[in-house]
Amino acid sequence: MFEQVGFTSVDIKDPSLVDSYEAFYDQYVEFLSSYDASDFSMLAEYTELVGKAAEFDQKAEAYQDEDDLTPEELKYLLDAEIRIEQKLLSVE
Repeated sequence: MFEQVGFTSVDIKDPSLVDSYEAFYDQYVEFLSSYDASDFSMLAEYTELVGKAAEFDQKAEAYQDEDDLTPEELKYLLDAEIRIEQKLLSVE
C-alpha cells in the first residue's frame, strides 16, 4: 500500500528525538490503520506524514555512525525500533 518511511540512525544524546520519532510512527500507524482509498482527504494527511519523515531524515544525516553510541544509547534506539516494527506489523 504505502512505502515505509524512516531513517537509519539518530542522536541518542537527545533521547527526545527518538521519542518524537516513535510518536511519529504512532501517528503513521494510526493513519495506515484507518486508510480509506475512497477518502481523498487522506492524501493531504499522507503528504504531511511524508514531509515529517523527510525532516527526520535530515536530522539523522548528521548521526550515521552507530559506533559512536554507548551500549545504553544503542539499546534505547534498538528498543524503540523494535516497538516501531511491531506497530508496523500490526497494520492490516
